[in-house]
Amino acid sequence: FLPDGCTNLVIACGKYFEAHMVYNTVEAVSLEMKPDTEYFAIRFEPGENPFSKGDEIKANAGKILPAETEDLKKIYSLVTKEPTFEQRMASASDFLKTIETKSSTKELFKQLLDIIISKNGLIKISQLEELAGYSSRYINHLFDMNAGLSAKQFCNIIKFQLVLGEINRGESNSFSKIAADYRFYDQSHFIHEFKAYTGMTPSDYSEAMKIAG
Repeated sequence: FLPDGCTNLVIACGKYFEAHMVYNTVEAVSLEMKPDTEYFAIRFEPGENPFSKGDEIKANAGKILPAETEDLKKIYSLVTKEPTFEQRMASASDFLKTIETKSSTKELFKQLLDIIISKNGLIKISQLEELAGYSSRYINHLFDMNAGLSAKQFCNIIKFQLVLGEINRGESNSFSKIAADYRFYDQSHFIHEFKAYTGMTPSDYSEAMKIAG
């Protein structure tokens, strides 16, 4: 799992009674999967994990934990009894609607998120303060509670995902141009940041994608 600002619920659909919550991370993390087993995964939008409260999201950032709450066991039971992907998706969607919650702080978090995405992550927190009308301290509190990350970390993840998309699509063979376009200090800074997120250099990642594709 590469950093994308999202939490994932991964469910083993087979003889293994196994489900894990993969919380937001700022580096690549791996989940060992069982052989001969189908997996069904739900990726929640940033701030949209209905199974965890703010303190849990903050405390569990970067962790992979067994899904042990009653709601998680319920969705596991619903998903694993369905034979097809479409049926699993429908059952999961119906159940999630029964536990979704709304709040004014969550709506504000979404508004801040929209601003960051519209700027491709290329925004300073001081600029976010001006656009949103809230202090950097409160902005970081919202990101902490809803994503387990600081606002700056989230900006960097959005930027990283856009860079990853360019490399995956083969849109740019010049890493120095990518470094300039996404306002890294220089190419070495770009390589360092990319490796921190993926465990690979941009060139190694690009080569791996060519082999995989």
